[in-house]
Amino acid sequence: MGKVEVAERLLVQIWKRQLVEAGKLVTDSGETLQVIYPGRENKDRGPDFVGAIVTISCGEVLRGDIELHSKASDWRSHGHGRDPNYDEVILQVVWEGHGEVVLRSGKAVPTLSLRDCIECSLDEVRRELQLPMVPGEPCFDARQRLGDIEIGRLLDEAGEERFRLKADYFASRIGHEPPSQTLYRGIMGALGYTKNKEPFEELACRLPLAVLEGICRGKPAQERILILKALLLGKAGLLLEDADGGLEQIWNRLGDGETMGVSCWRVFRVRPENHPERRLVGAAYLLARFVKIGLFEGVLQSVTEAHPGKERLEHSFMVGAPEPCAAGERNLIGQGRAREIVINVVLPFTLTWAEANFETKLAQRVWALYRSYPKAGEYGITRELGKLLMGSSASKVVNSAQRQQGLIHIDRTFCRPRECARCPLTRRLTPGLLAS
Repeated sequence: MGKVEVAERLLVQIWKRQLVEAGKLVTDSGETLQVIYPGRENKDRGPDFVGAIVTISCGEVLRGDIELHSKASDWRSHGHGRDPNYDEVILQVVWEGHGEVVLRSGKAVPTLSLRDCIECSLDEVRRELQLPMVPGEPCFDARQRLGDIEIGRLLDEAGEERFRLKADYFASRIGHEPPSQTLYRGIMGALGYTKNKEPFEELACRLPLAVLEGICRGKPAQERILILKALLLGKAGLLLEDADGGLEQIWNRLGDGETMGVSCWRVFRVRPENHPERRLVGAAYLLARFVKIGLFEGVLQSVTEAHPGKERLEHSFMVGAPEPCAAGERNLIGQGRAREIVINVVLPFTLTWAEANFETKLAQRVWALYRSYPKAGEYGITRELGKLLMGSSASKVVNSAQRQQGLIHIDRTFCRPRECARCPLTRRLTPGLLAS
């Protein structure tokens, strides 16, 4: 094959569909490589595929990320060796060439050239890419093979297991900090979404709930909001634009001067409404709402008064700043995010507390609420896995928060680590075949 340049976007599709001859996958260090799982395509900052699993000829199993380049030298020219987003890369895949790949830790990573590995000509590859991708997983089209009732039952069981794991996590945290702080940290993490969950939780540790509630107790409602905004944004290092200087004055008076810094926050491809600064303003309004009764007491009261089958519980966590408000401070915490907080934090936390304190009726109410709660907004994970299992009818079967959480549990516990043989769906579809 003569000198041919292949765009990175074409390499992505070749790798994603594994249009390669397995026996020809040999790295620049001479190791024969077998792809167990090519990874999940990453549309965010960082490597092209994440969570890949490969084995090399010595028998070692490698788990991590894959970076694709047209030329091997692109790793160095793109500066990936200095970027922490690439610390988990286990393999560089290129069209052709060899080049040194070194992570920030100093660890060397092999390079795999696909030039002589594809199973057909590039023209045939391009024609193949015009065809729909047919999944090869053993659970493909499970709904047609099992029926709605059975797959719904399996998803309910997985959703219950995920809920119990969340409750267990909160139980472990309560052993190290007050229950109110555990709840507060969980809510803050949920406001950070996946990208900023950790820095939001770090902020909650640096600004404990007891400190915030102590400072705000007895203050008028509007003053509480200003104090909370100043402290949260100031400690986060995000108090960057304060038109009248009022928040900065409060921070200078009440803050300790130590901030997290802008570099802690991930804002790449984050929609404006999900920007950390905006969510922290929402957190200020939410915390101010519960100051009189206390966040912990207010949440328990909200759960106690909620009725299964209704959505009123999430309304306690929605924030649409009242008039007059600054530009952009409407719908600071919308229904979708409030529902996520209820499903992932409020209900499992309350179950933990109820069981630890022998509040049987409250624990039963929590389970009833969870099992009847509407599902949250669609995730990329649930959309992709739902389509694989149920095709275009996924929304008909995945019709509750519990079943949606069940999909997430299956993906994280079995799909990502490629534990198909242990997956309850696959075992039900192929009894005796994969369990051996």
